[in-house]
Amino acid sequence: MSWVFASLHNSVGLAFVGAVVGEYLGSSRGVGYLILQAEGTFDINTVFAGILVLTAFALALDHAVTIAEKRLMVWQPRQGETERI
Repeated sequence: MSWVFASLHNSVGLAFVGAVVGEYLGSSRGVGYLILQAEGTFDINTVFAGILVLTAFALALDHAVTIAEKRLMVWQPRQGETERI
């Protein structure tokens, strides 16, 4: 189970990046498209706003995976805990 969550942390981020790149390259909607249009008009404020929105959403996704991991793996010892003898 710990391997599943370790892989899930990586794959959720890569799937999100793939979706944004797909919007950037071949869509007429979404944040990726908004960033592409802003780059074409040299609107740096919109580009940075889009990047900040994507960063915040990626961090929220990673946090959601971390919460799910903590709830589902209650048997796993926490960092810094040792076994009682």
